[in-house]
Amino acid sequence: MSNKISTVCVLFGGVSTEHLISGRSAYNIINGLKSAGFKVINVGITKSGKWIRYDGDLEQIRLGDWEDNLVASISHLTSEQGSIGVSVKDFLYMIIGCIPDVIFPAVHGINCEDGTLQGLLELSGIPYVGCGVLASAAGMDKVHAKRVFQAAKIPQCKYLAVQRSDIEKDIEKVVLKIERKIAYPCFLKPNNGGSSVGTQSAKDREGLYLALVEVAKYDRIVLVEEFIPCREIEAAVLGNDRPKVAMLGEVLTAGDIEYYDYKTKYFDPDGAQVCIPANVSPKVSNTISRYAKKAYLALSCAGLSRVDFFIDQRNDRIYLNEINTLPGFTPISLFPKAWDTSGVPLNKLLKSLCELAILEKKSKARLEIL
Repeated sequence: MSNKISTVCVLFGGVSTEHLISGRSAYNIINGLKSAGFKVINVGITKSGKWIRYDGDLEQIRLGDWEDNLVASISHLTSEQGSIGVSVKDFLYMIIGCIPDVIFPAVHGINCEDGTLQGLLELSGIPYVGCGVLASAAGMDKVHAKRVFQAAKIPQCKYLAVQRSDIEKDIEKVVLKIERKIAYPCFLKPNNGGSSVGTQSAKDREGLYLALVEVAKYDRIVLVEEFIPCREIEAAVLGNDRPKVAMLGEVLTAGDIEYYDYKTKYFDPDGAQVCIPANVSPKVSNTISRYAKKAYLALSCAGLSRVDFFIDQRNDRIYLNEINTLPGFTPISLFPKAWDTSGVPLNKLLKSLCELAILEKKSKARLEIL
């Protein structure tokens, strides 16, 4: 396999609650890759799961209108073609029109960064940017990730996982268990999900009843955590076996914002801002960077991830919040901004990610006896 990269396929969209946000990331990634000198081929995954090579206006990807204004050469398998049998690589060739050197998944959320898409890309044999199947699946499953981080002895806040079936069967019992183990205020989120989609906070029993019912709509497992008055610090990690951490960033929300939710992240320009570097002491910065690398390696990540932390405002304790194995690349996203501030502009960052994908593919090579 050659290390030379000339053509990169960018995947975007997806059957995901974060379909719209994917387009914003893809828009910046596509332009960044072009600036780095790569030939870029765009493949959109519609909300219904169709894969389409998209040759239309990039602005439509950013706005989320590309599906409604398709200017694309659509490739698909007929039943006759399917009866012959094709490999995953053949399938991608029929859609893309060539075999790219690297695939860059500019996607987010379920069915996209949870190992599902990564498994398909593994079967294609084409190098792809980001974490593999195991790290992607474990990172998306927040309870599983917490167990991995606990084994790695990384501090985390108190949490409890509750089943949707138990909420439907006896919500009062669930509420009493949460009150006993977590107390108020508490924070609820879908176990599998991202971009703060479906999150809720609860300050009392009435709020908890409502939050449990609402969050359970998004996933069969609801993660309940203690609500910590905190500063939110994020670490952008880059690399494979020897990861590096960029300057840390801090999310600063407006005074009337309770927490950094989906609306604040993407649709409220005045709701929050990211400060890079974060205003923390060298000791705290080193500790968070060390924990970020430890979490990254414990989960077997590769390529990139964003690792999020809390600093408790009451006692300055540091807690690992969660990991995002395919962080956003929107104009406000911390990952590219942190590396840009650290001296790695977007085009160089994207080139590095493509090169890391090639190296990771090579490192996975092993003897197979068929």
